[in-house]
Amino acid sequence: MDRAGLPDRIAAGMQVLISGDKPKPGGKSLQKGHYYADGGNAFWGLLYDSGLTSEALTWQDDEDLPRLGIGLTDLHKSDELGSGHARLEALVREFRPQCVAFNGKGVAEDYVEHADPGQRVEMGLQDWRIAGSEVFVLPSSSGANRGGGRLDWWARLALHLGRRSDKLGE
Repeated sequence: MDRAGLPDRIAAGMQVLISGDKPKPGGKSLQKGHYYADGGNAFWGLLYDSGLTSEALTWQDDEDLPRLGIGLTDLHKSDELGSGHARLEALVREFRPQCVAFNGKGVAEDYVEHADPGQRVEMGLQDWRIAGSEVFVLPSSSGANRGGGRLDWWARLALHLGRRSDKLGE
């Protein structure tokens, strides 16, 4: 893949647009041309286990996500710092997802730093929006993130979007 990173996996009518940061240079995702292709990343398991998808998928299925109402992008497609927020806002204005979900608090903080400095970032549903779409911050699916409670936050997103009906924590 070139320096532009991975192609967006988006379509009109998607319910949620999930934004990661940027694939590692030389990493498996860039080599394979698919999102979250590194075996240590829990993204695909979290999608299914949380209820965001009703079928178990793998990195080879990333092109199928838009038909399931889920889009994928990265905040940074190039090394140009600060340009990602404007590109993300343009995508949201064009495709109008109900919700933008950041895969990692650090990604959301990076967005806010360039788009709306001073805005507070916490896990879960935010009190601010991007181009009219709700914003939800998830714990990173990265294999380096070993913090507990990760699945719970992803399940909260699924519940918020009406993709699961169970009561969390019971």
